[in-house]
Amino acid sequence: MRALILCDVPVEYGCSLIGGDVWCRPDLALMGAETGDVVAAAALGSAIAELRPHVVVTAATLPNAVLARWRTVMGTEATVCVRVVDDADEVNAAGADAAGGVAVRIVTAGADAAFRALAVAERYLLARRTAAPPVEDSWSGLAARIPHRRPGDGADQSVLLIGAGVVNLVTASLLVRHGYRVTVLERSPDPRKNAEWPAYGCSRGGHNARMFTLTEADDYHDKVPVPPDQANTLFDRPPSELGWNILADTGPAERAWIQEFRRVPPWLARAYNTDIFDLNRRSGMLWADWMAADPASFDDVYLRHDILRLYEDADHFAAGIGRQRDAGALLDSYAPDRVRAEFPALAEAAPDAYAGGVLVRGFTLNVHDLIARLLDELEDAGARLSFDEEAETALRDRAGRVAGVLTARGNFHRADHYVVSPGVHGENMLANTESAGQIHGVLGCWLTVPNRRPLLEHSLKVARRGHVAEDANVTVARDEHGAEMLVFGSGYGYTGADPANIDRAELSAIHAAIADTARRLFPRAYAAAEITPGDPDARFCVRPWTASNLGLFETLPATNGAFVVAGGHNTGGFAQAPVVAEAVLNALAGRPHPMHTLYHPRRARDVLGDLPAAAPVPAETLPPRAVPAVEQPHPVT
Repeated sequence: MRALILCDVPVEYGCSLIGGDVWCRPDLALMGAETGDVVAAAALGSAIAELRPHVVVTAATLPNAVLARWRTVMGTEATVCVRVVDDADEVNAAGADAAGGVAVRIVTAGADAAFRALAVAERYLLARRTAAPPVEDSWSGLAARIPHRRPGDGADQSVLLIGAGVVNLVTASLLVRHGYRVTVLERSPDPRKNAEWPAYGCSRGGHNARMFTLTEADDYHDKVPVPPDQANTLFDRPPSELGWNILADTGPAERAWIQEFRRVPPWLARAYNTDIFDLNRRSGMLWADWMAADPASFDDVYLRHDILRLYEDADHFAAGIGRQRDAGALLDSYAPDRVRAEFPALAEAAPDAYAGGVLVRGFTLNVHDLIARLLDELEDAGARLSFDEEAETALRDRAGRVAGVLTARGNFHRADHYVVSPGVHGENMLANTESAGQIHGVLGCWLTVPNRRPLLEHSLKVARRGHVAEDANVTVARDEHGAEMLVFGSGYGYTGADPANIDRAELSAIHAAIADTARRLFPRAYAAAEITPGDPDARFCVRPWTASNLGLFETLPATNGAFVVAGGHNTGGFAQAPVVAEAVLNALAGRPHPMHTLYHPRRARDVLGDLPAAAPVPAETLPPRAVPAVEQPHPVT
């Protein structure tokens, strides 16, 4: 995306306009179309002809002659003019198009106006590239349609879902309710058999706790003005130095992925964060609707509503109140003395363990119990479940459409539609897709202590700036024997393309940091748990992450339907599971959904450009069996 900014940009913001091709040229700005300055207009027109921007950000209305020249030099490429105005009322009075066929959008003036203008332009161009309706229109249309959907939408079509993590199981549950015939393939053992945790992926391999809040899965790029050489360095440093790089070895794939993370500019990160939170809000509505319509599915999964967020730093606490209010999540806030009075389980915490607390909308539950419940319900509804069977290759017919899936057992599965939730182990299923190579692993660690009396009733989010375990979830849960426990989940460790590529000393540092958080908040429970800080064999799981920090949603043709990739949701897979399922349902029915646009795998690259291609995989590392494209697939197993 090429952008020409004609407004004055404060120095601190100008230094952060990195990524893509952005030119700040206030010297070319026009004072207004009414001035009739032919010379200035000609200079601007010449600059537009030379730079060929997709976006022009301006305070003045562009003359018709400039607009016409811009449209001519751009040919069929989409363009948008973003006006920066002083009067907020102009936002509602903006026209849809200017003379010359250039779309117009409006933002209000302010120090960060250029950031907001670029974000608005990127969203518009994204919709044009993906042939999607504007996201705002998609949301309103979606809300109108959903109550009228009926079971039977699937018209007895078959769907093969690859992956039995919680996201794909929620999707499978929705598809079954809409009349689709579902088969689920999973590389790991049946979760209900309770094998050792390393045998499973993130959903079952992680601990029995998941959380929904309106600010889950937030973007981790810098969102405030930062000089380019200081921006987005989380993956450059190990956890012991307050970074996330836990790699034992760094190869070309990891270097390229980190480079892709580093080049996301703050204005684009802000746009991503807004879009993620919009999807969270939609998902929250769907969670609530599901719980109300089918309460039996949530019986006995230890559902707990409302989350207490604790902040160790006073400034962070003050900022947190504003952030949660802006997100529509704020229920109440508490000074430290009030925290200790109203949440007596926290009275024993270290005196400086928190500077305050914020109660927010959300919920937690025991995710292993929910997974078992969903699997039982799917089987009862006639779904076929196949465990310990890894999908190896998506076979294509001569037209390039997906015709079936071959597994490592040599079995062939064919369906009308295919839904791949790859986690961090399913990269082979992303071959020949735009999503290929975009998902790497970021691990999180787990620790449990008993929930001693007085019991903690609300699950927690704990923020500790400048600490290795900076963000921690503390979930009220119970163990397999029914005993009350607190599950700590925290830490970020980038494992790259190989989820086993872990520096064990750095992993121990994360575990020790989580133990420190548990000790400061619940000293008696910590002592009773007899934890060994830094235990290298303590539990962790590897989460699917993208360099853009957005999830991925890609739809490709299958012989009789669609092949959908839905994954890479970093810390938000569980939180966004219902809205992912809704997006899949729409994709299979050929209907639009905002996620199809917002999580399109080319979104970041269409703005920032493609990275150089990674080095090809040596032939000797490829699977021994070569499988050609097929016109007539093998029989269905």
